[in-house]
Amino acid sequence: MIVKKNPERFWQYSNKKEENINKYRGLKMARHEWGKKLAQNDRDKAVALQEFFSSVFTREPDNDFEKLPCRVNDQSKQMSDFNICQEKIEGKLQQLNTAKSPGPDCLHHRFYIKLVQS
Repeated sequence: MIVKKNPERFWQYSNKKEENINKYRGLKMARHEWGKKLAQNDRDKAVALQEFFSSVFTREPDNDFEKLPCRVNDQSKQMSDFNICQEKIEGKLQQLNTAKSPGPDCLHHRFYIKLVQS
């Protein structure tokens, strides 16, 4: 119905969609016997993209890295003694900023504050 009233707008929309489909028409193939040839079909485009990205990214061997120095010693293996009491936890929960977004547990700070109050 709208097409009959405003065919120009329809053809603008149609042509715009066609442009997006054929956006990557002119990919240049780097390794071709006659110089740089434009990719004409989907296979040629895939080959051109594969050649480009394989020239940019390299595969390195998995075991060719320097060993990092060990940063763990006997003292760091032992955990120091600490006390956890309900008053300390409640105090820390009361200090939470309710204007902040929830943490990694996806529970809002208001939930914890109401939990302490109940």
